[in-house]
Amino acid sequence: MKLYITKYRTALISIGIIIAGLICGVVFYSVAPGNFPIGKIISIEKNMTVSQTATKLKESGIIRSALFYKIYVILLHDGKGVRAGDYLFDQPQSILRIAYRTSYGIQGLEKLKVMITEGASSKDISRILAKNIPNFDAKNFLDLAKKEEGYLFPDTYYFNPNVAPREIVDEMKGVFKRKTATIQTEIMISGRQIDDIVKMASIVEKEANNDNDRQIIAGILWKRIDAGMPLQVDPPFYYFLNKISSQLTLDDLKVESPYNLYLHKGLPPTPIDNPGMNAILATIQPKKSEYWFYLSDSKGNMHYATTYDGHLANKAKYL
Repeated sequence: MKLYITKYRTALISIGIIIAGLICGVVFYSVAPGNFPIGKIISIEKNMTVSQTATKLKESGIIRSALFYKIYVILLHDGKGVRAGDYLFDQPQSILRIAYRTSYGIQGLEKLKVMITEGASSKDISRILAKNIPNFDAKNFLDLAKKEEGYLFPDTYYFNPNVAPREIVDEMKGVFKRKTATIQTEIMISGRQIDDIVKMASIVEKEANNDNDRQIIAGILWKRIDAGMPLQVDPPFYYFLNKISSQLTLDDLKVESPYNLYLHKGLPPTPIDNPGMNAILATIQPKKSEYWFYLSDSKGNMHYATTYDGHLANKAKYL
C-alpha cells in the first residue's frame, strides 16, 4: 500500500512538473523577446501565409516562437490567415497581441494626409510628398511618376509614413481609372481618344479657373486642332522651361521642343500636368463658340475674340 501511494505521489509530482514546465514554456514564448526591436515596421505582403509571416516575425525579433504565433492566429481568426500591410511595433508586445493585430489588420501606423491639387505635375507632386512624408524618396517617385504624367489623379490621400514611391504611383493611377470609369459614355460620345483627352485636359487645367471658361477654351483648342492650326498655348513652356506666360520671351517661343506648340501642330507628346475631373469633363464636353482666340488678364478674367485683330486689341487693352 505504501509503495502504491509513493508511486501515486511520484506520478502526481511528475505531472505537476510537466504542467509547470508547459506553463513556463507558454509564458516564456508568449512574452516579448528581450531584444524586441522597438519602432520596427514589418511589412506583411499580400498572399503571405501564416507560416511565412511567423518566420518573418521570428527572424525580425518580434516574437520568440513561430509555432505559438501560428497557434494563436488559428485560434483567434478561425484559420483565416493574416492581413497584408505595414505594422508598426512601437513597444514590446506579447505574441498573443501580435497574433491578434496581424489577424485583424491593426497596423498601428498613423496615416499622413496629403492633398494633391488639380494641375500638379509629377515634379510638383514629388515636392508635395517630400514635404508631407518624412524621409520620402522623392527622386525615385519622380522617376516612376514622370512616365505616368496625366494619369496621377489629384485628390486627398492618406498614406502610411513608410509608403513606397511605387505604392503612391499605383494608388493615384488606380484612382484615375476609377474616376474615369464613371464617364466612359461621355468619353465615347466625344469621339476622342483618352490619351488625347488627358493631354488636352492638362492644358485646359492651366488655362482657366472655372468650368465655363474651361469648356469654352476646350472648344477653341479642339477647333484649332481640327482645322490643322497650331494650338499656340503657353502652359507647356512651364513644363519644359519652367516659365509662366508673363516670363516668356520671343526667343523662348522659338525654342525647339515637341512641347513648343507655337512651332508644332497638334497636342504635346505627353500631358503637361495631372488634370482634375472638371478639366477632363470640360475637355470631353466643350462649348461651341465663334471664338478662335482668348487671353487672361491680370485678375484671371478671360477675354475672347473671333479674329486675330480682335485678339490683338484685347492684348493691348488687358495685358
